[in-house]
Amino acid sequence: MASPGLRLQRNELIDLTVTGLAFGGMGIAKLDEFVVFVNGAVPGDVVRARVTKNKKRYAEARVAQLLTPSPDRIPARCHSFGQCGGCVWQDLDYAVQLTYKASQVGESLEHLGGIHDFELMPIVGMDDPWRYRNRADFSIGQGEEGAVVGFRPPGRWDSVLQLSECHLLGSSIERVRATVETWLREHDAPGWSPRTAEGYARHLLVRSAQGGHEVLVSLVTIPGELPDADGFVRRLREVHPEVVGIFHSVNAGTAEISAGLDSTLLWGRPYLLEKLGDITLKVSIDAFFQTNTVMANQLYSIVAREVADALEGGAAADGGRPLVWDLFSGVGSIGLYLARDCRAVLGIEAVPAAVEDARENARLNDVTNATFIEGDVAKVLREVAEGQRKLPEGLDPPDVIIVDPPRAGLSKKAVSRIGEVAAPRIIYVSCNPSTMAPNVAQMQEFGYRFERVTPVDMFPHTPHVECVGVLTLQR
Repeated sequence: MASPGLRLQRNELIDLTVTGLAFGGMGIAKLDEFVVFVNGAVPGDVVRARVTKNKKRYAEARVAQLLTPSPDRIPARCHSFGQCGGCVWQDLDYAVQLTYKASQVGESLEHLGGIHDFELMPIVGMDDPWRYRNRADFSIGQGEEGAVVGFRPPGRWDSVLQLSECHLLGSSIERVRATVETWLREHDAPGWSPRTAEGYARHLLVRSAQGGHEVLVSLVTIPGELPDADGFVRRLREVHPEVVGIFHSVNAGTAEISAGLDSTLLWGRPYLLEKLGDITLKVSIDAFFQTNTVMANQLYSIVAREVADALEGGAAADGGRPLVWDLFSGVGSIGLYLARDCRAVLGIEAVPAAVEDARENARLNDVTNATFIEGDVAKVLREVAEGQRKLPEGLDPPDVIIVDPPRAGLSKKAVSRIGEVAAPRIIYVSCNPSTMAPNVAQMQEFGYRFERVTPVDMFPHTPHVECVGVLTLQR
């Protein structure tokens, strides 16, 4: 066993008391002041751990033996827990998960952004934190009995874990997975091996809407005709009446991707109809949409509340309904959700297909005060500022800017362009507090004060957390 202060060796066994959780979900323990991140441990555990990585300032280890379990440990529901990697906290009480997620949002802002004197609002969790995922991207490999449709274990790019049940997926998605796996085996269609670049079936993309009452299916293969395509469609329609569209997609390259491919609609319609608040959204097979529809409603209601609060605070220039710019607007979900309480909404989005979806969603919901334009956010804002681009009348200047960027956050250039607009309020929707924090710090240079942040648990049993931050311009 190692003693405190000694340099650790790979494969060495050490006894540790786990005191916290790190970003990414690993347990935190210390030998004197030396930090050890422990995979498979939760706060309160006393473990015997095997060192897997040793650095100058920290080490990583994996639990070899649980000596004393934490009082916050609970039995994991899933038989594949610990092998799959899709969730890392199934064995940690959900209320404790929420506590740690909320604290990590606050710590990100303080330590990574140097932000202080803001209000950390209570985290919004799920009443039932199971079966919430409305999309699954399955890998397809090969086993002794034929094709295996499942997930790749952590660190294993060349194998696929056989699934029997996933407690995070909607049950309709899980049933479709099993049907496709059986169909591939019946037709001797082998799964793909990225190691040898051999096989036929590569991925299965399934997404659902309205609690599983509508489902889209896309089977991704190497180039070539889908064997018995009519039979494939017939099987899915007979066994799964909730399926509304079936695709065959082709990946001729080496990249392990399932979206943005050449696709043929074998049957049905190419989109789902999802309900969000009082609006209906068309969501195509490749479109970005929140993975957890139940909590998307919670998230958007928080955004709507902050927009209403901005109005009460006098953000709207004419004292009436606010003009909102929705940046990184995707299929228009946030902007359309807000539109009926706004004077107008302008959405800016770089993905052409998403812009078309947003416009179609506006028509579908009879929303006439929402305009969506295509373009990179930073570039569009620069063109507007320099007079190279004229916005339609009534869409400038905004009372509220909403940003909902990808996990990487905003570029420094985008933050600068947003700051130069000088909207009275910015509402920052983030799926990654560690990238939101430096963005918020940069916004302070333009006279903004970070008021508060509300964590929202969109991803129970994983380390990920969404949040809604509010900044106001100090005049």
